[in-house]
Amino acid sequence: MARRAFRLAVVLALLALLPGCRADDLWALVVERNPEVVYSIPTDRPLVALTIDDGPHAESTPRILEVLHRHRTTATFFLIADHVFGNEGVVSAISASGHEIANHGAHDVASLDLGEEHFEHDLVQSHHILSRFGTPRWFRPGSGWYDDWMLEILARHGYTAALGTVYPMDAQLPWTNLARRFILWRVRPGDVIILHDGGERGSRTAELLDGLLPELERRGFRVTGLSELQSLAETDTEEGKAP
Repeated sequence: MARRAFRLAVVLALLALLPGCRADDLWALVVERNPEVVYSIPTDRPLVALTIDDGPHAESTPRILEVLHRHRTTATFFLIADHVFGNEGVVSAISASGHEIANHGAHDVASLDLGEEHFEHDLVQSHHILSRFGTPRWFRPGSGWYDDWMLEILARHGYTAALGTVYPMDAQLPWTNLARRFILWRVRPGDVIILHDGGERGSRTAELLDGLLPELERRGFRVTGLSELQSLAETDTEEGKAP
């Protein structure tokens, strides 16, 4: 599964070099989107969601939090429940800083490979652990792959699956400058940005955000968490319907 994901990442990275080709267009080439899965949030306002996968991590997560605090930005952290043990203080700091806690599974594995019974068990286990620090309502499947049975289980437990539209392949490609340029090239209102935490990847994310966030602000974008983006977009929709 890991090799398949890496090969796909390389293919998509090469396709991304084509002029006018967006990240969400690339995913459409290889997967059929289910309308129950959130990839982006429709809005005309310059709003984007920042999501960070695979935390918490004792060293890199605090670095990311410091950068987000300095730039007055909130994000949604898709946490792996197995990583919480020994890092409870880090998760508390995420929540206390106003960031959103979301569910990335109990273990760092491809969710689709678990099978229905094992997946549901892991979902309940991870929710039990993460709900001590917040109220997770978003789930991002490990490795990004899902099937209809997975969506049915998520809905049964009050979750919505969320992927994204701007993914610079930072989990596979270690070039911070390329990731920054890719995001700035692709980002549009309503997009969901995917980055990663954990060790060197988390340190690269902190470095990336320190240069990326001021530039997004300069371009007029407001960066926020996934639920806040959804709430703001829904408010705009309701105001637009008002007589």
